[in-house]
Amino acid sequence: MPGDESAGYKNMWYSFDYGMVHVVIINTETDFPDAPSGPNTSLNGGNFQGLTQQLAWFERDLEAANANRDQVPWILVTGHRPFYGSAPQLPAVPGNCDACRIAFEPFIVEYNVDFYFCGHVHWYERLYPIDANGNPVATNYYNQTGPIHVTNGAGGAPEGKASVDTTISASAKIVSAYGYTRLELINATNARLSFIDSSTLQEADSVDIFRNRQ
Repeated sequence: MPGDESAGYKNMWYSFDYGMVHVVIINTETDFPDAPSGPNTSLNGGNFQGLTQQLAWFERDLEAANANRDQVPWILVTGHRPFYGSAPQLPAVPGNCDACRIAFEPFIVEYNVDFYFCGHVHWYERLYPIDANGNPVATNYYNQTGPIHVTNGAGGAPEGKASVDTTISASAKIVSAYGYTRLELINATNARLSFIDSSTLQEADSVDIFRNRQ
């Protein structure tokens, strides 16, 4: 992975441009305060570069990407754990990572990131655009501010598909099925997001997105 080329760290955090999108991969497990898999947790992982270097790199990378919107208009951040999402029924793994949200979200909001993609919970969930408190700013995607959070750990790992316990107000769609997410960037302002059910190869969810770059 292009850790060196993007001034990140190996395959732990890095970024790259792909057509019209700047993709940023973050490590939601270690190397920030109270990380869920860091030292003295059950996994006792990391830290690889300390508590601040990943976050400092993340801010620098997003600042540069946001200044380059004329060339690469979309910004997508992806990590393993969700910041916001509905609650699955036990014994599914716990979902939202508060420490991740506290560490990364201020930069995601400040630099107008368009999407945050994650996994961890074994379903597909699409949220409405949200504010810095996780509240929906609208129930549509036409020229709205705020990042669009998408969880797709659909059917992952031996546990299989997760089922819904409680939904949050920002939840627009949940699909408990095996499948994958498809993001089509049509131009600098228009995109289409969909979820494909692997059993039927049909769309189980889709939405059109418009963002004014002025």
